[in-house]
Amino acid sequence: MTSTAENTRHAGQSLGAWLAWRVLRGIGLFACATLALFALVQALPGDAATVSAGRHGEAAVEAAREAMGLDAPVLARYFDWLSGFVRGDLGTTLVTGVPVSQTLITPVISTLTVAAIVFAGLFLIALPVSIYAGARPSRFTRVSHGLATIVTAMPEFVVGILAVFVLAQVLGWLPVLSVPGPGRTVWQAPTALIMPSLCLWILCAASLFRRVRALVSTYANTAYVKDAYLSGLPPRTVLFHHLLPTASYPICQLFVQMIPYLLGGTVVIETVTSFPGVGYSLIGAINNRDVPVVMGIGGALIAVTTIAYILADFIGKRFERIAAVI
Repeated sequence: MTSTAENTRHAGQSLGAWLAWRVLRGIGLFACATLALFALVQALPGDAATVSAGRHGEAAVEAAREAMGLDAPVLARYFDWLSGFVRGDLGTTLVTGVPVSQTLITPVISTLTVAAIVFAGLFLIALPVSIYAGARPSRFTRVSHGLATIVTAMPEFVVGILAVFVLAQVLGWLPVLSVPGPGRTVWQAPTALIMPSLCLWILCAASLFRRVRALVSTYANTAYVKDAYLSGLPPRTVLFHHLLPTASYPICQLFVQMIPYLLGGTVVIETVTSFPGVGYSLIGAINNRDVPVVMGIGGALIAVTTIAYILADFIGKRFERIAAVI
């Protein structure tokens, strides 16, 4: 008993040190990723001054560049943005002069609404089906795995275009553009949520299905699960009392990893469906060379992705520690 308690204590201390190192490494990766994003935006031809004052001649462009602070060194502007981001100040847009946080309120609410719908669908539909397919393989699950493989092999924009073509053009069930309308939010026009939510759910569900099915199938073929079946226990009892308790940590890890996957698909799907969310705003800001908006959205996406991967790694590491102690 003493040995088990000591092992648990040492495992907890080691896990704390490991987590601290991961957080520090995540901070470093965030800084490197945002610096790379800032440099790439600066490397694009033209800038916000050119977009806004280019038609008025070179003198007007230089005056606009000075007024926007674009004449400062690149590194100085990056560290100025980074210090503001840490304080929660995203700056002001170069195009309208409105605070970035105020500009992004409506797109953030729209994207978070879609994300909530997608995650609810993943948890209530895709995850149970994936677990069942891994625990009880059949012809249906093999066909489903093949379909999921086809979907995951497709680029996001192809899935979006196919969905728009079938649901809007062929069947006429939904509008071609997922736009709430002038002066309206997505909550006031819920039909605008259907197309982007469905496309993102299909993409995420296919990826989750393949991963969870393979994971649960591996656990279903372990000796202790097979012994439980041979002892005459009902399949439901084996699933909930033998298989899932040990597979729950890796399943949670895979579920958390869907967050970065969802964020990556959001930019493409929102652009294809013209949904006024964060991804659509990001593309517009890039076209306008509006660096504060690009960095505000990009920095937030990078931060969420970094946190999601740290959380997924922590869940996996926690499972390893518990298995080692047991």
